[in-house]
Amino acid sequence: MKPALKILLAHLGGTLLITLAFIFFVIPSFNENAHALSKGLTTVVALGVAYWVVTRYLVSTSGKVPSRNPYHHFFFSGTGVLTTILTIVGLIGALFVYLEHNNLFQALGLVVSIIWVVVFLRYFMWSVYHYNINYGLTDQDWEKIFEARKREKMGFPVNKADLEAPDKNPYRSQTFGLPPGTVRGMIAFTLLLGGLSLLIVSFGNEYYTGDQLALIRQQFEFFETAFLMMIAFYFGDKSLKYLQRRWTPPAGGNSPKSATPYRSSNALDLDEQSLAADDRDLDLMEQEAPASPLTQTRQLLSQSVAAEALQGGFVQVRDNIFSKVLSDEEIKRAIDQLRDEEGITLSMPVLRAIIEVESSGRGHLPDGQPKILFEGHKFWYWLKQAGRTDQELATLQTEYPSILYPRWTTQHYKGGPGEFQRLELAKTIDPKAAVYSASWGLFQILGENLEHNIKNRLRAGAGKDDPFYADYLDFERKQCVSEYYHFLDFLAFIKTKKVEGTPLIDFISEKNNGRYNWDRFAYGYNGRGYKENRYDVKLRAAYQKYQAIYITTDTEQDRTGFIPIIDAGHGGMVEGKYTTQGKQYAFSDGTQIYEGVINRRIGRLLIELLEEAGIPYHNLTVDEAEDIPLKARVEEANTLYERNPNFYFLSIHSNASSNSLSGDGGQASGFEVWTSVGQTKSDELATVAAQWYKHEFPEFRFRQDMTDGDEDREKKEQSQTFYVLRKTKGAAFLVENLFYDNRFEAQFLLSEQGQRRIARCLFLIVKDIYQKFHA
Repeated sequence: MKPALKILLAHLGGTLLITLAFIFFVIPSFNENAHALSKGLTTVVALGVAYWVVTRYLVSTSGKVPSRNPYHHFFFSGTGVLTTILTIVGLIGALFVYLEHNNLFQALGLVVSIIWVVVFLRYFMWSVYHYNINYGLTDQDWEKIFEARKREKMGFPVNKADLEAPDKNPYRSQTFGLPPGTVRGMIAFTLLLGGLSLLIVSFGNEYYTGDQLALIRQQFEFFETAFLMMIAFYFGDKSLKYLQRRWTPPAGGNSPKSATPYRSSNALDLDEQSLAADDRDLDLMEQEAPASPLTQTRQLLSQSVAAEALQGGFVQVRDNIFSKVLSDEEIKRAIDQLRDEEGITLSMPVLRAIIEVESSGRGHLPDGQPKILFEGHKFWYWLKQAGRTDQELATLQTEYPSILYPRWTTQHYKGGPGEFQRLELAKTIDPKAAVYSASWGLFQILGENLEHNIKNRLRAGAGKDDPFYADYLDFERKQCVSEYYHFLDFLAFIKTKKVEGTPLIDFISEKNNGRYNWDRFAYGYNGRGYKENRYDVKLRAAYQKYQAIYITTDTEQDRTGFIPIIDAGHGGMVEGKYTTQGKQYAFSDGTQIYEGVINRRIGRLLIELLEEAGIPYHNLTVDEAEDIPLKARVEEANTLYERNPNFYFLSIHSNASSNSLSGDGGQASGFEVWTSVGQTKSDELATVAAQWYKHEFPEFRFRQDMTDGDEDREKKEQSQTFYVLRKTKGAAFLVENLFYDNRFEAQFLLSEQGQRRIARCLFLIVKDIYQKFHA
């Protein structure tokens, strides 16, 4: 038997023997003679001396080294003095109760209560010290580590494993830094022992009156309640997990249809695995990862810049990015001018929807140049319009095959800055034809439209800061200045370009009273292939999203249903490299799975379903390959919520239980839903999610987090480790779609059918919430 276990048994046995001797020898002797009392006291004293001698001997022979931790004395010596005083006071109190009432059961009930309080305090102080001060190691373990470090400093060879020490409490995210369920178990046992004490006391009473009968009935009800709470809070789902450890898989291994997989005899503990996964999330949140270029751009767009910081190269970054972005104020200014001068009214949600769908995000490259795409077949056309013969064009094509050809092709596209190399080469032949042959800026409008669809943007004598263009050279220069010029070009284009005699702007203006013809607009703007790319569906969905963002919440009719802010957890692939190390698993058979990639595929399928159904949403990270920092995600979500309280945060994840990133996988399985801490609107939304997951995936295990009648209340406490759930101002819940390190569930997640089933379930959840909830 281990020395530590011997010491523990000595403490428990000694305390129990002394207490029983006091109850059965000292207390009854008060009704007898002095000789009986002296014998009882002598017995108690003798047991006390024996207890002290035995425990001192066991401690001295256990090889324990006095702790050098200054907190050790505070936690243990102080607790020892306090519990000793409580024990003495409790025994004396029990003695006086017996003398006063001559009732052994009342005295025994008091002693039981005092003993439990003493045990509770000693265990609580030990556990707080063990996990919060010693990080889960014993004092002896730390002494060995200190000794190994000392030997290493002296130049002696040391095993590296002897130097390893934890740098944090593994349960720091839990209540009081103790293992999950510890505090709840202690409280449940306290209620049980309290009820048991009342029951013991009641055995010594005789009840004759109605009041006395009611009192004992209340005492028994208290005992029953305490017992049931202990069963519900401590032994409920936990007992099944403990039993699972003893099970071994039958022939054939895990059954995909099984709600809970069998466990092998050497399987890791599920609680430890879940905790390890939680701590990995917490570690990621506590780390300050280097900002990616996308992150730096977002920071530039969201921060106010101090004048003294605008020095050196940073000024160029600010000028190239910050000042070029089209702002809401500029859009509103153009809308007001269009209404005042031409009587055409457009809404902000309509224009923002078109900008999102028709533009590729931003109108400028990182170096400040406008985004362009040079079209060689257009260059052929405009050179011919300038008087070049077919023979001359054929000769030029031989010399410049990458910029001049008679029919459209994507063969020579370079993209990004490479398009400017093609443009500059074309300008050596004919500058005007070159500018006309490129599509420019945020809306990729061809320069040739200066001759027709945006020719009213040309104005002789237009100055440097004038919104109009003096000529094609001025057009090229101002495309570099700001997206605002791109937007004015777009407005001019849709006022002039027609479909069946109707200008495109008429299909989206407010004269339609909200019944916009997205089909005709997409046809006119994108051509006959708009259906293939579902431009009309995307425009309609984007409009509904921005309608929710820009609504006025003062009136009831302006309210909309709850709208999801869709967040795909972690990052995706950038140039073939996964951006979130740690959220992946490589199975021994060669199968590789990346959580962030799966999250994005499911999120994209969900968005397609929402667009088809015309349900608004906000795409937070689904199309972002970079792993956007949690703080940036929360800030964007909170900005949307401040504009419209109908927004809620939906974060898509899949789970993991293995401590390693490769191997044969883990055994944990199923779906989970997490919500923010406390009884909030999040719980109501999570209830809807839980119902749909259970309905759509009856063959999988499911765990949910509810405040009332929840299946696993500890999830409420653990959910505080999720930064996005704690920091978002609006409702928020996070879904864990199966375990990507479970071999069977990984195959499901990697399959198109599995991804579509999960996306379909999420769609049903979002649709249900949209129809039932609003702020």
